[in-house]
Amino acid sequence: MLIACVDMEGVLIPEIWPYIAEKTGVSELAITTREVPNYNLLVHRRMTLLKENNLTLKDLQIIVNELNPYEDAKTFLEKLEEVYEILLVSDAFFDLIQPLWKKLGSPKIECHRFVINDQGFIEDAIYVRKDKAEVIKRYKLKNIETLAIGDAFNDIGMLNAANKGFLFRPSEETANKASYLNIVYSYEDILLGL
Repeated sequence: MLIACVDMEGVLIPEIWPYIAEKTGVSELAITTREVPNYNLLVHRRMTLLKENNLTLKDLQIIVNELNPYEDAKTFLEKLEEVYEILLVSDAFFDLIQPLWKKLGSPKIECHRFVINDQGFIEDAIYVRKDKAEVIKRYKLKNIETLAIGDAFNDIGMLNAANKGFLFRPSEETANKASYLNIVYSYEDILLGL
């Protein structure tokens, strides 16, 4: 058995938070793990900003519903699935990415969830894991060969732990920190490198 652990945002779908920032006018929401490696701090800062700007989960869902996966992302997953079992390993929140996940064909997914209060605001986060490398380590314990694909700081541990990893279209900051990784700029580069 072979398994491909694939990040969503920045790999298969656009970064959601920069789009939300653009649509709401709250520019600080555009910051992602491409710029800030501490994900927990980033998530809590976003929650604070959302409350300060009176933005509920439903407001965010309406905005995210306008997005589509990257061109050829679904086809890429289908080609990858000819060799690998697919697991989307995302630090996004299912409450936000569900429509995009469906547009990708609803593959197996592991991601976080939000806690919503009675007013519809995001109150807290429920994390399914500490970091993405944990997913790879679980499969390695079962002697399952792993492929990992990610684009940001929060993917580096997963890429390092996998049998084979691809850093996909990274930001300059991420590329500088992980220049030793296999950096690719297209789905074709990944498929050719398998």
